[in-house]
Amino acid sequence: MENFKGEHHLHGINFKYVGGFFYFHISQAHLVTNFFRAIIERAFFCIEAQKSTIIKINSDGSLLSLLAYENFNSHEFPELQHSTSIKNNSSKTISKNYTTTSNPPILHRKELLLPPDHPDIPKFAALTKQLEDAGLFKDSRKIGYKKQWEERLRNAGYKVVDHQLVRLDGSEIAPLQTVEPTSNVERHRTALTRYALSKPMQLLAKHDFLEGKHTIFDYGCGKGSDVDILRQNNLTANGWDPHFCPENPKHSADVVNLGFVINVIEDKDERLAAVLGAYQLCTQFLCAAVMLGEQSPERGRLFRDGVLTSRNTFQRYYSQEEFREYLRRVLDEDPVAVGPGVFFVFKDKDAEQAFLERRYRNRSTANRLINQIPKQPKAPKATRPTKTEKEQAFYQQHADLLDALWLSWLELGRPPQEDEFPQVAAVKDLFGTWQRGLNFLQRFHGTEALKFAFESRRDDLTVYFAMRRFDQQRVYRHLPESLKRDVKAFFTSYPLAQTEGERLLFSAGNPALIRQMCHQAAASGYGYLDTEGSLTFHTSQVVLLPPILRVYIGCATQVFGDVTSADLLKIHAESGKLSLMKYDDFEELALPRLLERIKISLVNQRFDYYKYGETFTPPYLYLKARFLTADYPHYAEQLAFDQVLSAIPELNLDAYGMSPEQFDAALQRLRLEVNGFTLQTASTLPKLDDPCGQYHTFRHFIECGATQAKTGLPNLPKQAATYNALAVLATQVLDPVMDYFGGIQLTYGFCSPELAKHINGSIDPKRDQHAAHELNTRGNLICERKGAACDFIVPDENMLEVAQWIVQNTPFDRLYFYGNTKPLHVSYGEEHSRVIVLMLAGKSGRLIPKVVTAEAFNRITPA
Repeated sequence: MENFKGEHHLHGINFKYVGGFFYFHISQAHLVTNFFRAIIERAFFCIEAQKSTIIKINSDGSLLSLLAYENFNSHEFPELQHSTSIKNNSSKTISKNYTTTSNPPILHRKELLLPPDHPDIPKFAALTKQLEDAGLFKDSRKIGYKKQWEERLRNAGYKVVDHQLVRLDGSEIAPLQTVEPTSNVERHRTALTRYALSKPMQLLAKHDFLEGKHTIFDYGCGKGSDVDILRQNNLTANGWDPHFCPENPKHSADVVNLGFVINVIEDKDERLAAVLGAYQLCTQFLCAAVMLGEQSPERGRLFRDGVLTSRNTFQRYYSQEEFREYLRRVLDEDPVAVGPGVFFVFKDKDAEQAFLERRYRNRSTANRLINQIPKQPKAPKATRPTKTEKEQAFYQQHADLLDALWLSWLELGRPPQEDEFPQVAAVKDLFGTWQRGLNFLQRFHGTEALKFAFESRRDDLTVYFAMRRFDQQRVYRHLPESLKRDVKAFFTSYPLAQTEGERLLFSAGNPALIRQMCHQAAASGYGYLDTEGSLTFHTSQVVLLPPILRVYIGCATQVFGDVTSADLLKIHAESGKLSLMKYDDFEELALPRLLERIKISLVNQRFDYYKYGETFTPPYLYLKARFLTADYPHYAEQLAFDQVLSAIPELNLDAYGMSPEQFDAALQRLRLEVNGFTLQTASTLPKLDDPCGQYHTFRHFIECGATQAKTGLPNLPKQAATYNALAVLATQVLDPVMDYFGGIQLTYGFCSPELAKHINGSIDPKRDQHAAHELNTRGNLICERKGAACDFIVPDENMLEVAQWIVQNTPFDRLYFYGNTKPLHVSYGEEHSRVIVLMLAGKSGRLIPKVVTAEAFNRITPA
């Protein structure tokens, strides 16, 4: 069979590419090459095929189908009536009849299948844009059949009439405005002035392509911010832009960046020329990036295959899979996803294999092992040192060279070859031969670390070969020399390496085994296993997980790109999905907030993108330490913070925890605030009508009592600590009382120095805690006991029973009991003394305090 190139045989044709098949309207059949035409003519011998409207051809040209859709032009979503299929190497046709089914396949996006000059394209495209804007094409795998599509329209409150989307309730949908083609699109206005590297450049840096060994060319560099930053860091970088620097030469380079260029070009031919031109300049690979529609759904007027914005710029938004297929068609290469909307397309296949192998390498193993090397003590003075002491002294003398060679051995997991170590000459000068140097290291350090490094590296390589088996489209004719050596050292032969990889890949498709490995990972201290059996962990732990879980995650990498660009990953063992969560300043905040969530389906090789901030309130991440390992930055502080947070009963942190609004309100009631990794009492003064506990406001404690009502004094606290103390008193004592007995009546609360001057009778501001944390004129505490106090009565209750309940159920500080029908004085303070005082009338009628134990007080029988 002739070598098939889809772009060659379909040159000049509008088509849709879905699931490895090209689709186009029968009216374009005369434009295909003779190769296609012969297959089409053979299929047309079938009667049903003569009614066909759509031609379907698979990506290798071996299978062609003719599809007959009913009322293609007049029906918005034509139903499939018949299909006729024929293999290229056979004259036998296979026909299927769909007219008898009640749920036939249907067709969307008709405009993509028609000749460019077809008069109905604007009408069809306008409907598609309305459906996209309404979110009806999301999760498109579920809308390919009539019943499911009609159900989705109905559930969303829409119907389609005469190629227009209308609401079921009759309300209007803002019509899309179309514009005629124009040459006045101001592409240059999309260029940004950056003070940090763009996202594609950040990904290049993350994968070690900006370390100084590679030359970089920025094709469509805009104002040149990326090039300037790279040059400031002594990298060889150049750029060209048709508007800002058209006179710059177009240089060949190891890596060519085409970042956010083709999505701002409104002309399809120029878009194609940009991709081909950029790819032609690269010697190793092209880095291509576009904005995804899910990330930034900018609205504008329908224009060609995108929108024209209010700034007169053009934007063509892609989905991840759509952009992958575009690059695949144009360049006839399989792109490697490295992030949302970012792909590497390798021209150098050795460089591609090296990149993919590095992707699954555990780089932390060698560093961890070499850090475990004990510092050798100086040999004690002796007339005749032992052999061990001589070797220790020798190692210390040449430690830099020997540590470097040892690290190289641990990184490779096998003995390094001479051409794999840059200081090979120094090793030979020191030992005479290369092998003697290796023998010395093995004798000096022992074999335990080498065994661990060997097993770790073998796991990495098995994961790599598993992913090569998963990605069957990427076939290599040969292995780079370094991989050949790895195969021989770890598997003895290439077929055995492939077999091991295949076995691991198939294991990763076993849900029961994935559940088991999630439990094993959590038991080893990697991540948090929730009640549903899903494992959530920080992305830095990916390479530390069991190989089966690394392959599971690797399958998601094929869809999305570098999953470690997120902060947390969640393996959904039951549903075959992987979630990526990105937070605001994850490392430095005790309560980071969720910015983006991406859920990848491994079964369907698709992902859904959710952005938080406008439509959805960004939730807090509670108890962050459970997702981390002990070596993560600020782990100790985070763990201490989480323990303090968990000890507060008013905070419900189970499952996903409280909503941000509920959590913030709870902290406000408790007069607490987060400062770094510390939960501390609030340092600001609240408003009087802010909540103080669950049932009161601060005004209730400040404007209660006969004297305050009589004088009308503001009675305002000046110290934030006073408000904090009142809040604790309310939450720890009064709220529980009200939960049990019902409403209470405050008779005396906070007492400022100004109010105290007007109170008739015996009060003791230095001891009664009504002054809370206020200061006198000399700046000293009025009451050194601190805390806060109030007097209250519960209508229609015996106050002895109330007092006894408080003693038994709350962490009070001091309690003064005046009688069954009298208000009760209670405080909460730092001393937690739990002092109980009976205020008994003496012979003179004057109240005499008597301190009693809790046991004695609880034995008193209510009168």
